[in-house]
Amino acid sequence: MSEADVQNALAQVSKAAERYGVTEEDVRRWRADIEDRPAWAQRAHVSGMLAQRLVMTALEHRQECDRAECRTCAGLREMLVIALAGVRTVVDDRLDELYRRPARWPWRRRSL
Repeated sequence: MSEADVQNALAQVSKAAERYGVTEEDVRRWRADIEDRPAWAQRAHVSGMLAQRLVMTALEHRQECDRAECRTCAGLREMLVIALAGVRTVVDDRLDELYRRPARWPWRRRSL
């Protein structure tokens, strides 16, 4: 992603958040809850929380929507594809990190 893309995304998210009444204090409070974690864990938490809220919103909309052609359903489907790919990437990265290190299995210890 280029710097211009990042700035454009930040502007769009900020504008939408403002329309929904998100305050700077809301953002500060949420970020404070994860600031003591490593960067990878912060990204994983954010990704997981976004996916969770997206799923909840999608399920609620599906229960209320009875239209055959719905732009919101189409948008939610696209976001679910992205969310699922993102969550799987985070899980794969974490598993790779865990299994990349030499294993210290109990039966390999000399002190047994």
